[in-house]
Amino acid sequence: MFVRIRRLRQGGRLIPDHEAMRPEHQLAGDLSATAARFELRRFMSASGEPAAVLYDAKVLSILAGVIRIRGYEEHRGAAVLQEWECTQVPMVIGPDGFARWDVPELQGRAPGG
Repeated sequence: MFVRIRRLRQGGRLIPDHEAMRPEHQLAGDLSATAARFELRRFMSASGEPAAVLYDAKVLSILAGVIRIRGYEEHRGAAVLQEWECTQVPMVIGPDGFARWDVPELQGRAPGG
């Protein structure tokens, strides 16, 4: 599922509301889940490595199109609490008539790749 993630914690501490919308606290990509692990892979990532991983993750709520997930991430060699707010990336119709994911990293690319 293609989502936008807003991280609610940095190094285990809550991010203040006035800083929460900064680009360094937001990611977009393909979210996948295996057992109790959630991985986010960035769009157009050459390495294929996940950009963010939550271990022992649990879905806290799904409300009005927002999924809230809590788990643990690695920070400086330790496991710290992390929470994500995920919203699904919408599809838009481009000027050429093709549907695309509404993600800035993908603007101007051909459909399907």
